[in-house]
Amino acid sequence: MTTTYRQLVESADRLREHTLEKALRSQLERSDVAMWARALHLVNRHITIDEKIVEFAAQAYYELGHHLVTALKWPEDAISVLPQGSASTQTLIASPTRAKFDIDAVCEVDLSRVEARDPMQFFDEVGRALKDWALEAKNRCWRIEYTNEPFYIDFTPAVPLSKIPVAVREQVRLRPSTRYHETALAVVDRPTQSWKTSNPRGFAAWINDQAQRRVLRMSFVEQEILAKRADVDPVPEQEVPLSDTLRVAIRLFKRHRDMAIRRNHLTSDAAPISVTIVTLLTQCYEGMADSQRQFDHPIELLLTLAETIPHMVENRNGQYWIANPTVDGENFAERWNNDNGERYLSFRRWCKLLENDLLTILAATDADTIRQRIQTVFGCTGADSNGDSILPLGLLAPSRPKSAPPARPGQGLA
Repeated sequence: MTTTYRQLVESADRLREHTLEKALRSQLERSDVAMWARALHLVNRHITIDEKIVEFAAQAYYELGHHLVTALKWPEDAISVLPQGSASTQTLIASPTRAKFDIDAVCEVDLSRVEARDPMQFFDEVGRALKDWALEAKNRCWRIEYTNEPFYIDFTPAVPLSKIPVAVREQVRLRPSTRYHETALAVVDRPTQSWKTSNPRGFAAWINDQAQRRVLRMSFVEQEILAKRADVDPVPEQEVPLSDTLRVAIRLFKRHRDMAIRRNHLTSDAAPISVTIVTLLTQCYEGMADSQRQFDHPIELLLTLAETIPHMVENRNGQYWIANPTVDGENFAERWNNDNGERYLSFRRWCKLLENDLLTILAATDADTIRQRIQTVFGCTGADSNGDSILPLGLLAPSRPKSAPPARPGQGLA
């Protein structure tokens, strides 16, 4: 039986030790929570990818769609190119190592309007049309490298399930869930050479819908609104305010995972991938909203999320399970069940590192120490001066984005 997120959160509450919650309560007697909030806000701004770079990347995938229309002689209104993943949920972040960031784009093609029925024929045809770019075939997408640019594009050819002929639809692996089923797609799964259900727009809508649910008490939200009206450090449009705590948690926790890899606490192969972090946080947030939990401040909510997600992983018939809420039967933790527990143990190790780092931050009582420790944890020493410096490794634990806009409407690339 599928467990609701509210049930998962209630079960996790019984398992967690509430260590961070107790530490916060203790420190509130001596410190102002606003000091932690200001320092985290600076880090959140620091890891935001520049708006101009994201817009340039969006234009790049828009041009890919136009090229396909010309090269394959497809009807212009039979193709749409849209962002997916972090680019569509305002959770895109800069890498601490200056590695290129990825823009995920899905190319939706109306299969009833083009001559393509076989999944591999469809995938390879798109690849041949893009031969002038630096291409690499991945499991479900074409990775396109851009020389001298800070990004690459994972370009996924896909077909809306609703536009697939019935005879072909019966061959698609997995089925869309009831939630957001109208945006479900069939993508090419190269390892099995078959169609497989995916729903990136539905997944993004789920995150965005949950992020809008209010679990912060009105007092904090009102204070933030008043601050904006008074022009006190207004949040630029491309940034995510601290009151948007789900997205902030996703961004900060992904950054912390990246720093754990950089500091050699985790290996890149076994570290939790972003979709598992995003899914567990959003499930947790939805479960708390469903149970009408309320928090006095984003810091309290962030700490509760950090303590709860280790216990949000389901066990279904002895298998680790993190369910895709938009595709029935898809398990984002599938690989955790085939590696002798390495990825699960890496996930739990990361969760403990996150908790310990947050405890170290909470132990600070003056503004300078709080700022320094937060910047150390998240690798953002330039956060208070809008600089780009990267934190040297091993200071705290010795070594052992703005969303991309969719393609503009017009000429079939809406």
